[in-house]
Amino acid sequence: MMQFIGTYGGLICGFGGFLTAIAALLYARARVAEFQQSVRDLDWQQVSELSLDVAKLKKAAQKWQNNTNAQEKVTQKQMLEQAYIERLMATPTNVKQIRGGEY
Repeated sequence: MMQFIGTYGGLICGFGGFLTAIAALLYARARVAEFQQSVRDLDWQQVSELSLDVAKLKKAAQKWQNNTNAQEKVTQKQMLEQAYIERLMATPTNVKQIRGGEY
């Protein structure tokens, strides 16, 4: 009895897997057909020109952002140097000169 259930249970699971694969195939084919239908009347020359324009805009934006970051970095460095100089000027000098001494 167990052998009978095991054999036919395996066949039923295999058939279920086969039907699932067929359903996935049909679903994918429907999606591809829908995509093909949506891009059928596109002017591909215009699409390529738009993609080039987008690439140029991205490059310009990146260059602008890099310039902004560099400007902020220089400003921060100047502020840090100024604060350091002010700190050095403000520290009291409690150092006594030692004159003469034994070696």
